[in-house]
Amino acid sequence: MVVVVGKDMATGRFTRTFAYINLDDINDASPNFEIEENEEVRTKVSSFARGSKHKRKNIQESVDDENIQLMTKQLGEIASAIKKINEDKIIPSHLFGEIMSIERFDEESLSNTFDYLMEHKQQAKAFLAKTKNLKKT
Repeated sequence: MVVVVGKDMATGRFTRTFAYINLDDINDASPNFEIEENEEVRTKVSSFARGSKHKRKNIQESVDDENIQLMTKQLGEIASAIKKINEDKIIPSHLFGEIMSIERFDEESLSNTFDYLMEHKQQAKAFLAKTKNLKKT
């Protein structure tokens, strides 16, 4: 209501009062319409409007369904990407624990092995996949 009246605080320089509006140009003559024609037009418009609203509703539902399907597909792709990242991720603490559990090697050699495997992710994955007996060799 404040914007309509002309007391717009945010954009005060763009406001207009009623003094700026030229009321003399307004035409007071109302158009002459026959009542029967208006009624016929109204019935035609109302029956047409119902049909078009129904069609618009069906089209809108179709568009909504397509959008939902697209969004579902994209969310599935995102979930797959996140799952792949987590599968490919090597947890350093887990790798370190596995390396340090190997017997017959000194701590410095095991530490160097850990550093090497952290730099070479594929070999680290292969190392983690091996059984304990294979890790010793």
